[in-house]
Amino acid sequence: MKITTKILNIPPYISTSWENISSLSLKDNQILVIDLNTGSRVEIPDLPKSVIEAVFDMHAKYLDESTDETAPAPKQEDFLSPFTNSSFKIGNMGIGGLESMSSAMQHNSDQRDAPDLPPEILGKIASISKVLGMDDPSNLPKPEPHCNCVHCQIAKTLQKGLGVHAENLDEDVSDEELTFRTWDIEEVSSNLYTVTNPLDEKEKYNVYLGDPIGCTCGENDCEHIKSVLNS
Repeated sequence: MKITTKILNIPPYISTSWENISSLSLKDNQILVIDLNTGSRVEIPDLPKSVIEAVFDMHAKYLDESTDETAPAPKQEDFLSPFTNSSFKIGNMGIGGLESMSSAMQHNSDQRDAPDLPPEILGKIASISKVLGMDDPSNLPKPEPHCNCVHCQIAKTLQKGLGVHAENLDEDVSDEELTFRTWDIEEVSSNLYTVTNPLDEKEKYNVYLGDPIGCTCGENDCEHIKSVLNS
């Protein structure tokens, strides 16, 4: 028999680590009941009271130690919660929507090492400045240097959408540079263009303006073709 903060070994009934045990209980004041994570149950009769007490004590110590040592790491949704759970919705933003977003997600230095937000969310956020007709970087949230909190990621995304990078916010910016770039367009050859999402370089399409006009996205009237035609 071996009972430690690592394992529970009571031959011939059970030998396993505590992490495989979900709970302990005592049946009829004399039968130790061990419920496993698999859903199965082990019942051990006729154990001395001192052994039963030792089993419960070790289980309690294991739970205390595992709670201290394995505190859950922050999840991406924890950093996203101010954005996804706030009262405003991107699709329904009107006047003042940007201010609502800014106030809902203030700069948080404690989250400076937050994971990157998903590209699809950043893409939706970047579209806000275009929908609201924002063309002045001074009206956008300001990112803090070397910070990756939710607020700063979004602020950098909005600034980037206007062609402004965080390190250049104090420099004069031309009207042309302030034009919101939904897509980066590059002419590859005659009538052939590459259309790339500036916020996600992996999202790339080829647009052909010959006969027939087409796009690798599979749609004949897509925004990629329109972007090339309007460029």
